[in-house]
Amino acid sequence: MSFGEIYGHDRQKAFLRAAVTAGRLAHAYLFHGCEGIGKKTMAGVFAAALLCDRGADEACGSCLACRKVKSGNHPDLIRTAAEGAFIKMQAVRELMAAMAFRPMEGGLRIFIIEDADRMHHTAANALLKTLEEPAAANLLILVTAKPFLLPRTILSRCQQLRFSPLPRETVARFLRESAAVDENAARAIAAGAEGSIARARQLLGEDFLEARQEIMGRIADPGVGAPLERLALLRCLGRSKKDIPDRLSLLQSCFRDAMIWKETGDVEALAHADRRDDILRLARLTTEELLFNLETVAASLRALEANANKSLTLEAMTFTLHL
Repeated sequence: MSFGEIYGHDRQKAFLRAAVTAGRLAHAYLFHGCEGIGKKTMAGVFAAALLCDRGADEACGSCLACRKVKSGNHPDLIRTAAEGAFIKMQAVRELMAAMAFRPMEGGLRIFIIEDADRMHHTAANALLKTLEEPAAANLLILVTAKPFLLPRTILSRCQQLRFSPLPRETVARFLRESAAVDENAARAIAAGAEGSIARARQLLGEDFLEARQEIMGRIADPGVGAPLERLALLRCLGRSKKDIPDRLSLLQSCFRDAMIWKETGDVEALAHADRRDDILRLARLTTEELLFNLETVAASLRALEANANKSLTLEAMTFTLHL
């Protein structure tokens, strides 16, 4: 894969391309941002461009070095990831030992540490020594969604590159071009993906569109406020811990669309423009009621992330919402 094949992140691509072209490289980079938005992919593409035999700002994809990178067999590209809950001290020791030797095939050896925030504190301290005394011909790329969990001393010694969630249209374009998803479905899934292509792929493989149809149909019904109808809505929100956050995010996007419609009347701005009639019916609620619903769902998501009781949290939320 090349920089040109990555969706979005134009500023980050331009920055890294310029670094490759000029040969002005930091000894360590920190790629940070939300989960699933392309940080690991960008780290791999950056490494491939640096190792490519052609020596341009893009990996050519056809030289021997590029083929080795693609197959995962390049001796000068080393990836370190967590085993279980942590990146263990032994993995960092092996990384430091490899740094003591010259690169095997080129002028640079690249280490990518995935989910760097999962380093055990002893491993992080050992890595700090490496960052304080960087060895020549070695380049570190730390990738994390939680930079705040890394020691400040590590953060201060890395060139930081922040990755933001992708625009909804960029995720929808990825779905249209890479997964042959039709326009309406792409927009709906992109709305639920929250700027993450990895999350969009996940939703594409689940019953997200069916759940959307059922949930939107229920909350748009003026009779949904009745106790039995609220219980039916509760059942739509799922039972598995994996599904519930996606269903609640979907619920949020429906209330958000209704508020956008009330305030702007712009159909094109709606995440669920293909379900315009449902959104119009949901817009029977006042702006204050919609804002209350958005905060109530957000509070439920936070409670579930903190391991609150799933059933009680969802029941309390469902019977509190303005419907």
